[in-house]
Amino acid sequence: MGRERKKGDRGAATNYISRNQALKKLQLSLPDFRRLCILKGVYPHEPKNKKKVGGGSTANRTYYYVKDIQYLAHEPVLDKFRQFKVFMRRLKKAVGKEDDELATRLSDNEPVLV
Repeated sequence: MGRERKKGDRGAATNYISRNQALKKLQLSLPDFRRLCILKGVYPHEPKNKKKVGGGSTANRTYYYVKDIQYLAHEPVLDKFRQFKVFMRRLKKAVGKEDDELATRLSDNEPVLV
């Protein structure tokens, strides 16, 4: 006799991922995630059986296909978002410290989001 398989490790439960899980996986903020989804044409999906996907919970959650999130994880645009986030953080820090020389040098080397 084989081992008993755990509930929720196969079938419909593995095809979907919640929005919060996707945010953690991609290491993005919600506005950046929304922007990326719009740019790449990734939309949320309603699972046929929410109870199986949500581990017994039927609470209102936004679900995405796991394959869509994997596709987003390998996008070059994702790296551009991260570079811009770091740039903005460094620029704000320079402006806060009133370091005009560093701020102008940073703004001259602003990353291109194309």
